[in-house]
Amino acid sequence: MYRPATPSRVTQKWIEQKKKLQLQFTNITDEDLHFETGRKHEMMDKIGIKLGLTDTQIKNIFQNL
Repeated sequence: MYRPATPSRVTQKWIEQKKKLQLQFTNITDEDLHFETGRKHEMMDKIGIKLGLTDTQIKNIFQNL
C-alpha cells in the first residue's frame, strides 16, 4: 500500500512558523520564507531588508515564534 511521505516534525514546525510570520508581516511571501539547508542567514537577511529591521531584530522575531 502506497503512503505519501509525511512532513518531518521540523518541516511541520517551519510551516507553522511561516504562517505566524505571514500573519504578523503581511508583505512577507512564501518565496521570502523559502528555506534551504545552509542558507538560513541569507533568508533572514532578505527578510530583514524587506522589513527594514536589523539582524538582531530579525533573530529576536524568529526566536519568539
